[in-house]
Amino acid sequence: MATDITTDRLRELAETRSAQGKVLSVFINLDPREFAAPPARATEISSVIDEASRAIRDHGALTHDERMALGRDVDRVRDQLRAGLDADGARGLAVFASEPAGLFEILKLPRPVATKVAIADHPCVEPLAQIGAGELWWLVLVDRRRARLLAGTIDGLVELWRQDDETKGQHDQGGWSQSRYQRSIEKEVEDHLRAVGAELQRRVRSTRIAGLLIGGSKENVAQLESLLHADVARCVQGHFDVDVWNSSADEVLAAARPVLEGLGMRRDRELLQKIDEGLGKGGRAAAGLADVLTAVHERRIDTLVVQEGFTAMGTRCPQCGWLGVSAGGQCPADGTQTDVVDNIVEVAVGRAFGQSAHVRYLPATDPDLEHKGSIAALLRF
Repeated sequence: MATDITTDRLRELAETRSAQGKVLSVFINLDPREFAAPPARATEISSVIDEASRAIRDHGALTHDERMALGRDVDRVRDQLRAGLDADGARGLAVFASEPAGLFEILKLPRPVATKVAIADHPCVEPLAQIGAGELWWLVLVDRRRARLLAGTIDGLVELWRQDDETKGQHDQGGWSQSRYQRSIEKEVEDHLRAVGAELQRRVRSTRIAGLLIGGSKENVAQLESLLHADVARCVQGHFDVDVWNSSADEVLAAARPVLEGLGMRRDRELLQKIDEGLGKGGRAAAGLADVLTAVHERRIDTLVVQEGFTAMGTRCPQCGWLGVSAGGQCPADGTQTDVVDNIVEVAVGRAFGQSAHVRYLPATDPDLEHKGSIAALLRF
């Protein structure tokens, strides 16, 4: 499954602003169950491009210059997509374009996304946030002479590294010679696993991950784990059985999925428990749209939790950026007339990413979060 989403890129997009114009955000569904054949994909892409043109034409608040710049953005998107974009493995596309901001980017998505066109002074990142790019996992696969490292999310993996350290075969003669030879083999296996551990230690210094899973036979997994440096060992979250060398990335993900899903559910429960504790102490937590928007404006968000599908109208101050749930009026901070926002939740998510906060979406059926107003947050202070 192809993906171009990274947490860093999400934050860069969330921080992008166009002072002289608008940003065009386009999301295209390429679900292979509906658009497996190239003609079907081409038709869907053309349909979305036409929808973007209509959105610009029907937008009543655009200036002449903004409308003209967006029209050129649509032309560029059309030209790039028709030129033969390599979308192999992608379940969807996200396109961000703004001539005044010097922005043009096409991202491949690992899961289908609802078709959408948005025009604003910033990129629309909420659909990307729902894919969960913040949960970066490492999966290391090991046997007695080979190793692979894959990285990604529950939606898709990419291989980062592989190593094949050839070791001697079994000696076919008995006696003392066989015993000494076997010890030599075991020493090479240990050296191989120590090298794998050293590679993981080198990489983990510069990468923030949600956790590490180790795949392979129980014996090899246990031996590797016993040799890991403490910085790597504390990242280990589980184990799974898999063909180390011949499995595709999708097959590795299928083998690890039950473990990843179980860990995700546990992390969600722990997150909601921390929010409950923060609310109970009147401390570092907020629940409900009004309180969360206040925390977003004050840059206090550590982790924002949103129920899937939750939307709400709100208001935003064009001067200071204050966010609220009222239907207009003056900004309480500076008295500026506020703008009505159709989906203030989307704005809050983008702001949270721009503040280097974590964003977590929970299922629409989660009763605990629903009782909190479908949105809550852990706070930094």
